[in-house]
Amino acid sequence: MANLKDGVFQGTGTGNRGSIQVSVTVENNKIKNVKIDHQNETVGISTAALEKAPKLIVENQSYNIDAVTGATISFQAVEKAVKDALSKAGDATGLDKKVDLRKVAKKTDKQDYRYLDPETLRFEEKTDVLIIGAGAAGLSAAITARQKGAAVICLEYTSSYMLSDATLSGGYYNAGGGTSLQKAQGIEDTKENWNDYLKAVGQGYEDSDMRETIVEHGAEDYEWLVDDIGVHFEEVQEIGNEEAMKAYAKPAARSHVTVEKSGYGITTPLFNKAKELGTKFIFNITAENLITDKSNHVIGVHTNKGNFCAKSTIVATAGFSRNKEMLKSFAPDFAVGESYGSIRQMGDGITMGAQIGAKLRDMWMPIATWVAIKSGDNVSIGPLCPSWTDPYIWVGTDAKRHLSEDTYFEFAAKKIATLDQSFVWIVFDQDIVDKMPTAFSAPAPSPHLKREIEDGYIKKASTIEKLAELTNLDPTTLKETINKWNNDVEKGEDTEFGRKVDLTKLKTPLYAAKMSPATPDMAGGLTINKKTEVLDNQNNSITNLYAAGSTTGGWRGMVYPGCGIGISNAIIFGRIAGQSAAENAQIATDTSSGASQHD
Repeated sequence: MANLKDGVFQGTGTGNRGSIQVSVTVENNKIKNVKIDHQNETVGISTAALEKAPKLIVENQSYNIDAVTGATISFQAVEKAVKDALSKAGDATGLDKKVDLRKVAKKTDKQDYRYLDPETLRFEEKTDVLIIGAGAAGLSAAITARQKGAAVICLEYTSSYMLSDATLSGGYYNAGGGTSLQKAQGIEDTKENWNDYLKAVGQGYEDSDMRETIVEHGAEDYEWLVDDIGVHFEEVQEIGNEEAMKAYAKPAARSHVTVEKSGYGITTPLFNKAKELGTKFIFNITAENLITDKSNHVIGVHTNKGNFCAKSTIVATAGFSRNKEMLKSFAPDFAVGESYGSIRQMGDGITMGAQIGAKLRDMWMPIATWVAIKSGDNVSIGPLCPSWTDPYIWVGTDAKRHLSEDTYFEFAAKKIATLDQSFVWIVFDQDIVDKMPTAFSAPAPSPHLKREIEDGYIKKASTIEKLAELTNLDPTTLKETINKWNNDVEKGEDTEFGRKVDLTKLKTPLYAAKMSPATPDMAGGLTINKKTEVLDNQNNSITNLYAAGSTTGGWRGMVYPGCGIGISNAIIFGRIAGQSAAENAQIATDTSSGASQHD
């Protein structure tokens, strides 16, 4: 039972961009009000979380709440600040009770929504094109469908388009064939050369039609983003496997990065354009089932807020990198690690499609086989290339190195998955910390890792022995490993694994964090054709159903082509889906007595 003084008390908690300060009003041993006085969190990504946290804390009379708000770190920072404030008011016993609100979006009923008579259903709204998901694919589809004259409703589970995987990305769009920015930087590339490269990394695992579609539209969709949408790109970088594939294709930089160096530099202009064109967005809504008529034609979507009818439905949700059970079934290497993508990557769209007979493909395939560091509840950060040029090593649970750290990340992650407990400790020094957040991304950590160290996800120690204690590693072995590395550096040669990049000594203080295989999302899912029509197990298109983005499979091959290819896939096929869905809706209008829903 709490024993608190009445009054207003201030508290502070560390968020991702610094301190969050709150004022908590206490009355009769209860939290009467929580007010955020100061915060520097990222606008858009954290907005919903900062709005919800004070209300939920008051409603539930607890600062220990698990809730799906999208910006977990910001939400938890408010909770820490409230806890700090209450500690100044007295004994807060009882106000720390665990409250789990993560599963509030439950199935509203157990009805089967297949093979129904639409006349027996009540629909909240009817439209030409209904899109599930407001990420890069969904937004691109909405813009194109509206430009084709279709009425569009976009349903989004989270509270904002800013919580999509695309927004949380590093802001890359992958395109070759001679974009205007490639030419401006003097980079020589052709569609044929790009196609040869994608074939080389695909190794025959990619769908040839989808590969050719990406090559055909990738450059022109880059120009569309720049000229029509208003995305600003800064430079083109070579971040892929181009050099390793130079026997098959001339290496060329193709990863176009936004000036913001963040995915919101792409999704914000896309959302603004979709909104400007008249797309209706409904947020905080959960799509649960595709509704089909007696011929198994898709006629809409059942949600936790009612039924929505459409002439065309586009599934643009996400993959399943956050769904541990699906990962265990299809991609067990990633079940041991963490995703660094959106919190809503639970495979909902894939499941809904499978329920009505959609064909699945490449369910084992990630968007990118990467490595990531857990930096919070449901949050991981992925080391980017800049960190590969600074002092660090990877050690297993035996405190020994097991591979060259400059190994291409796809292969490094697969090796790490085979080690004891499927993780390594990345051990680094102050040089990387001082470069925060540029050495890590997806999403960016707090400056100088202040919050991650405070919360215990990253360990800091003044000596090797202390670091061994914090990481539960054998101190003698760890000291031998680090000393051998430093001695090799003095000789200018990695005598264990032949590492070539950054032979630099490690200096105290030292830092360590658990790093395991990770991916921004999976790259397997619904099977589509070149028009983005979803196919069934007999390779026939399911009438009125389209899909794009990481809900689909077939667009990438065995080896990850390079940074931004997932965003390219989403935008290229999102635009095609919008056009196909709008054309299908027009045909439905022309062949029925009903008037079109578009304005």
